Amino acid sequence: MMTKKQKQVLDFITTSQSRNGFSPSLDEIRKKFKLASVSTAHFHVSRLRDIGYVTKVAHKPRAIDVISNETIVKSTPQPMEGVLNTGLVHTDFLEKIDFQIHGKNLYENLPLNKILCGDAVEILKKIPSNSIDLAVTSPPYDDIRTYNGFSLDLPAVGRELNRVLKDGGVAAMVIQDSTRNFGKSLTSFRTIIDWCDNAGFKLFETVIYRKHGTEGAWWKKRFRVDHEYMPIFLKGDRPSFFNKEPLKIPSKHGGKTMTGSGNRRTDGTTTETVTRTINSMKCRGTVWDYLNAGDKNPLKRKHPATFPDKIPLDFIQCFCPPNGIVLDPFVGCGSTMVAAKQLGRNCIGIDISKEYCELARERIRATPTPLFS
Repeated sequence: MMTKKQKQVLDFITTSQSRNGFSPSLDEIRKKFKLASVSTAHFHVSRLRDIGYVTKVAHKPRAIDVISNETIVKSTPQPMEGVLNTGLVHTDFLEKIDFQIHGKNLYENLPLNKILCGDAVEILKKIPSNSIDLAVTSPPYDDIRTYNGFSLDLPAVGRELNRVLKDGGVAAMVIQDSTRNFGKSLTSFRTIIDWCDNAGFKLFETVIYRKHGTEGAWWKKRFRVDHEYMPIFLKGDRPSFFNKEPLKIPSKHGGKTMTGSGNRRTDGTTTETVTRTINSMKCRGTVWDYLNAGDKNPLKRKHPATFPDKIPLDFIQCFCPPNGIVLDPFVGCGSTMVAAKQLGRNCIGIDISKEYCELARERIRATPTPLFS
């Protein structure tokens, strides 16, 4: 199933072949759709090749060819029966179920409110395209923790997340870089570039997660690390759901009437002075304070690397509609699923560690179902 952007690329290739007698180059596709790079154009063409719409000869210019002139399905994906109209089923959280597989090894019904134990990429491949509203996760990066000895393929995870997200869907990640020999690994930056250039995302924003550094740490030749990065990836042109009201914070000068000019033009001059009453609440910026990752939860602390439950709570309220579906491909101690259950959203969790899957199940069982969704 192709995305809206891939349908537009296919139409552009078809029109160019008909009009000019040859296909557009990857750079022409990039310029036409104002893509971030040629790599992004290559991703869309490769996806069209994988699902059988075009062929492409490697290392040959203008070697893209449309396979046939059959009518292309509408760009708006049609949900599979029983997949998206399931409603909230939080009374069934974590109950055992035998998943039925059909077609290209896809789940016939989405395993809503379940934790799936296995490799993230392989399980993501079984989830239908364009079926998830929001992904919130923190991958086991840079061997900062052992995570029971498991490793991961972040580029492959990015490609699969882009496929399963709906158009306008968002993937939010918590990530940081390790330090070796006084140099940062740059894993966070490489991942952001890879997911934008090769997985098909655009970077909506990068938020800074401000936290307490290690108490008592005395770094003689380094700074104490008191932040992590939270890149927010977007599939498509704009978020399909965005509600920043729950994320607003009190204004320092709320209720006061103040006079000032505040804006500087490109030529260096300032705008005219204005007088206005300051709202009591304001939009949160790009530095978010979460100063207690463990949430004082002994069960949660059994996992080696946690983030505050408030992080997925904020992302879900902002980017997931009330009847939406949240996914965490590295569910760990279950914070994303706990937040989803508290907010009355459906959720799917994945983890390769049986120990962490059971830990997450235990936390979710202890989380009350909301009285009102």
